Amino acid sequence: MSYTSSRAGSFQNKWNSILGFFKKDQDREVYEKEYVDDLKRQNRAIQYPGAVLAMFVWLGFAFGTDQKLHPEFPELFYFRIGFSIVGVLSLIFLLLDTLFKIPTRKYSLEMAYVFIAYLLLCTSFFTGRIADDPNYVSGLQIALITIVFVPLPKNSYFVFLLLSLISFVGSVLIYSPNLSTPQAAYSMQNLGIAFLLTLVFSIILERYRFVSFVSRFKIQESNREISEKMQQIQALKEKQDGDYFLTALLLSPLIKLDNSENSAVKVEFLLDQYKKFSFKDKDYELGGDFLSAYIVKIQDREYTAFINGDAMGKSIQGAGGALVLGSVFNSIISRTRLSPEIQSKSPERWLKEAFIDLQNVFETFDGFMLISAVLGIVEHSTGAMYYINAEHPWPVLYRDGKAMFLGAESNIRKLGISEMFGSKIQVQTFRMLPGDTIFCGSDGRDDLVLEEDFSGKRVMNEDETIFLASVEESGGELKTIRRSLISRGKLSDDLSILSISYNPSRNPYMEDKKSISEAESVFQKGNTKDAIRILEEGLNRSGTVGERYFPQVAKLLSRWYDKISEFKKAAEWAEKSITWDPSETELLFYSSILWKKAYTQKKDTEYLRSAAELGEKLRVRSPNHLKNLINLSDIYRLLGNSFRAKKLLEEASILSPDDPKIAELKKRL
Repeated sequence: MSYTSSRAGSFQNKWNSILGFFKKDQDREVYEKEYVDDLKRQNRAIQYPGAVLAMFVWLGFAFGTDQKLHPEFPELFYFRIGFSIVGVLSLIFLLLDTLFKIPTRKYSLEMAYVFIAYLLLCTSFFTGRIADDPNYVSGLQIALITIVFVPLPKNSYFVFLLLSLISFVGSVLIYSPNLSTPQAAYSMQNLGIAFLLTLVFSIILERYRFVSFVSRFKIQESNREISEKMQQIQALKEKQDGDYFLTALLLSPLIKLDNSENSAVKVEFLLDQYKKFSFKDKDYELGGDFLSAYIVKIQDREYTAFINGDAMGKSIQGAGGALVLGSVFNSIISRTRLSPEIQSKSPERWLKEAFIDLQNVFETFDGFMLISAVLGIVEHSTGAMYYINAEHPWPVLYRDGKAMFLGAESNIRKLGISEMFGSKIQVQTFRMLPGDTIFCGSDGRDDLVLEEDFSGKRVMNEDETIFLASVEESGGELKTIRRSLISRGKLSDDLSILSISYNPSRNPYMEDKKSISEAESVFQKGNTKDAIRILEEGLNRSGTVGERYFPQVAKLLSRWYDKISEFKKAAEWAEKSITWDPSETELLFYSSILWKKAYTQKKDTEYLRSAAELGEKLRVRSPNHLKNLINLSDIYRLLGNSFRAKKLLEEASILSPDDPKIAELKKRL
C-alpha cells in the first residue's frame, strides 16, 4: 500500500511539473504592467525598420512573381500593395512623433497588432485560396515563424494563431483548392508543423522574455545604487584617466576597515593594485581586488565580518566587479545593522544568505563578471571563524611561527557562475587560539614573475607554498610580507592581503584540569553522578564563568548526563559547549540527537525545534552529513512537516541509496 501510494505520489509530482509549465506565474500579476511597458519599449525599437520593411518586402511579388505564377488571382496584387500601404501609413504615424513631437510611438504594441493582423490573417486567407501551391504555403510558414520574434503578451500569440488557422481553413473550405496531390499533402504537413512550432516557440520565447525582464527589474530595484555608480563610470569612458579616477573614487570608500580598539579581533589590510595612473597631478591605483571588514552583532554577540575578493579582468573591468562586490557587501552589512530579524539568525545562516545575495547579483552578468572571494565572520569572544571560500586562494593560519593552509577541501565555484548551486554551499569553521593570525589573499600573492628575458618571455611561479614561506619569514607582520614576496619575484597582478589576529586580554579557554582529572577518575569507577557533581562544583568555584569558557567540561557533563538518561540536561550542556567553542561541528549532531531524546521523555515540541535548529546548523556546515540528514528528516516527521522530511530524505538517499534507516523512515513517511 505504501509503495503504491509512493508511486502515485511520484506520478502526481511529475504531472504537476508538466502542468506547471502552463500555469500562470505569480510574478505576472505583480509585474504585468511593467512587463507590458517593457514590451512596448522593445517594439519601439523595431518600429522604423518594420515600417520600411513592410513598404518594400512584397513589391517584387506584387509587380512580377504573383502575376506570373497566378494570373487567375489578380487580388494578390492588392493584398501585396495593402501591406506596403500599411507600412507607409505606419511611417507617417511614426514621423508625427519624431518631427512634430506628437506622442504616436507610445502605441507601439497596438501598431504591432496591426502589422501582425494584416500579415498573418490576410496571408492565411489568400494562401488558403491557393493552398495547392506549395510555394505560397511556404510563405505562410515564414509569416507564422516571424511573429515568434515580435515581443507580444503571451495571450496575443494564441489569439493570432487561432485566427490565422480559422482564416486559412475558412478560405480552403470556400475556394476548395486541390489538396489531393502529394505536393499539396506534403506542404500541408509542413504547414501544420509550422503552426505547432510557432505555438511552442512563442510560449518558450515569451516566457524567456518575461523571466529575463523580471530578473532584470528586481535587480534594478534592489541594486539601484550599484546601477547609478556603474552609469557614472560609463558616462566618462571617453577619457581613460578620468574613467579610472572616477572608479577609484567610488571604490575607495567601499574599502572599509572597521576595527575596535578594545576588541580581541584585529584586522589589517594590504592592497597593491597593479594598475597605476595619474589624474590631475596625483597618483592613483586601480584593480579588481577588494577588501572590507565591519563589526556586526549576530545573536547578541560581536563579530567581525570580512571579505577579500578578486574580480575577473584587468584595470577597469576588474574594478567594476570590485565596485559591485563592495556595494553589495556594504548593503548586506547595513541591512544587518538595521534589522533585528537578520541579527537573530545563526552565524552559519547569516553567512550563507550573505553569500547567496552576492551570488544572485553576479549571476545576472551572465558570466562576464566573475569573482573569487573569501567571505567570513569571526566571533570576538571565542575566536571562532566561519567562512566560505569561492575558488579563492586558501586562507593561511600563522601559529607559533609556522604557516599552514586552511580549508583546502573547499570546492565552491567563483561568484557569478550560474551552475555554482549545483554544488551545495558549505560554511567552514575554525577556532582561533590566542596569538593566531589568519591571512586571506588574492592570487597576486602567487603570481610572481621569477625570471624575464629581453624578448618578454617570463617564468612564472607555480609554487603556492612561497606565500607560506613569506608569512613565516615576516613573522606574521603584514607590512613585511609584501617585501618578502617582492624579494622572490616581481608582482604581475593585483595583490590584496587581509590579516585577522586574535589577541584577547587573557585566554578565555582555561579549563579546570584538576576537576576534570578528578571527575574522570571517579567516572571510571562507575560513579557518574559524583563525577558530574565534581565538575559542576568546579565550575561554581571559578566564579567568572561568563568571562571564561569550559567547552571540555561542558562536553563531559553532556556525555555523563546522557549516560544517566537526563537528556534535557545533556542537551543543554552540549549546547553550552558549542556556545563556548562554536567550531565543534560534530557536537551539533550530538546535541540534536540529545534534544530528540529529551522529546521522547517529555513530549515537548520545543525540544524538537531545538533539535531541528541544531541539525540545520550542521547541514549548512556539512551538507552531505548522512546521519544528520536522516536525523533531521525524522525530526521534521515528528514535527508534522512531512514535506521538509521527504526533501531531506531524498538528499540522504542520493548519498546512500541502500541505507536501511532511510528505507525504514520512508515507510513511516
